[in-house]
Amino acid sequence: MKKEPVEVINELVRRLNEHARRLRAIEERLQSFEVRISSLENNFLLLKKSVEEELKRSGRKLDVVVNTISMLSNEVEKIRRELGKTAKKVELKEIEEVISLLNPIASSFVSREEVKRIVREEIRQYFYRVRGE
Repeated sequence: MKKEPVEVINELVRRLNEHARRLRAIEERLQSFEVRISSLENNFLLLKKSVEEELKRSGRKLDVVVNTISMLSNEVEKIRRELGKTAKKVELKEIEEVISLLNPIASSFVSREEVKRIVREEIRQYFYRVRGE
């Protein structure tokens, strides 16, 4: 059962055409993959750029927050030092008591003239008692 050379050639042509068709299909799939990979690469680069920009913005915001916290910490320390220089509640209460003792309106201080008058009155009453006895 020998095949004719024409049949052999036809079979070879058919196989060659089948292989060429398969090769074209593989090339088309490969080209489709290349397009998809290129699209993925572009999307990745855009996403990477966006993330880098967001990281830079976040870094700048973080720097501002750190500076603000540092300034607030310095201000709190200044306030703490100033508060250390102020009088405490107990000290203020003591000062208030001293002032209330020395306040001529609230206390019963007498003037020089009143003292002279009281002394004269006491001397006069003393003499009346001594003479009257």
